[in-house]
Amino acid sequence: MNNTNLFNPLDPALAVNPYPTYAALRKQDRIQMSAIGAYVLTHYEDVKQMLNDGATFQHQYVAQQKQRTGENVEDEPYFDYFRRMIFVSDGEDHRRLRKLVAKAFTPQQLTDLRHKAQIFATELYAEGARQGGMDFVSEFAFPFPLKVIGTMLGIPDADHAEIGGYATALNPVLEFLPMSPEVLAKANQAVEVLAEYFTKMAEERRKHPTGDLFSALVHATEDGDTLTNEELIANAILLYVAGHETTAGGTSLALYALHKNPDQFNFLKRNPDSIPGAIDELLRYDTPGQGTGRVVMQTVSIGDHTIEPGNFVLGYIGAANRDPEIYDAPDALNFQRDFTKTRPLTFGGGGHLCVGRNLARQEFEIAFTTLLTEHPSVRVQGDGCAFRDTPLMRGLKALPIEW
Repeated sequence: MNNTNLFNPLDPALAVNPYPTYAALRKQDRIQMSAIGAYVLTHYEDVKQMLNDGATFQHQYVAQQKQRTGENVEDEPYFDYFRRMIFVSDGEDHRRLRKLVAKAFTPQQLTDLRHKAQIFATELYAEGARQGGMDFVSEFAFPFPLKVIGTMLGIPDADHAEIGGYATALNPVLEFLPMSPEVLAKANQAVEVLAEYFTKMAEERRKHPTGDLFSALVHATEDGDTLTNEELIANAILLYVAGHETTAGGTSLALYALHKNPDQFNFLKRNPDSIPGAIDELLRYDTPGQGTGRVVMQTVSIGDHTIEPGNFVLGYIGAANRDPEIYDAPDALNFQRDFTKTRPLTFGGGGHLCVGRNLARQEFEIAFTTLLTEHPSVRVQGDGCAFRDTPLMRGLKALPIEW
């Protein structure tokens, strides 16, 4: 294993373009030790193994957060809610939570939502067109999925102005890298505001059930089991935050990728019916959720290396999705790729396969079909593009477009 010039997951350059670094790591060795004391996986099969083998690789949220924030992390308000969320639970706790959440997250919810989502997209783009241009990130990529997941949860549209910013403040918590004191303070405030909001909403739904996703979560049962009040509030916060964050990052990255690949951009403009089939390739080419962390629970061999229990492992999904051993010319955007045998790892895998993946696909389809059919003359103003400074929750913070 090459331990010289240790890879630093906090390197700001990774937020702009991590892919040359991933390629260099793959050539150096099968696994790497990082500057933050965690092993790094960049090969497709290794990351897939990490995602699928829940007995060997677990979140162990308490241990991860103590390494991330310090031994006193359990005193932080965000911790008490995030440790109850489905995406960081393990074993039987995870299976139980997933069954209950899945009971509420039904295909019918997506069918009922499609028409409203289409209206949201049309209205947001129309406002930008009236002005002759818009910042795709702040005026579409964030408000669109926030409106969609808010509608699913039964949050009144007017409330987004009050609580939407708090959802955004929790985005850094979804990463597993260290947070600055300022970011941590904002996250703690945000989680307390959202918890209070959903607690009041839960009281109302218990008295007066409705047809929205949050009401379904309130009343979800599996063999007599239900979500505790703490689990309900925590996972409502998760759905609200994660339900817009990855879509916002992914749609902005996809539009930027099309800007950088004009032939493929023009192909979709001429053939908008191809957009649903292009989604997996756009997300493979530039993945919003670049990586995830696990704790090794039992001795495991990866290539010629052995990792002992208690060690932390970072699996880079963005690197796996560009592994040349799996995909020919992985740095090219190619809508003719065949994913029949080997699908990208964008939505995770194993027991933690993203529960909202079908919602995300639908949002992508509506976002780009609406844009390219109703406003086919759209173009990106490349000079104004800027990336976020979060290397794992990848995306842009500015992406001006005009007509």
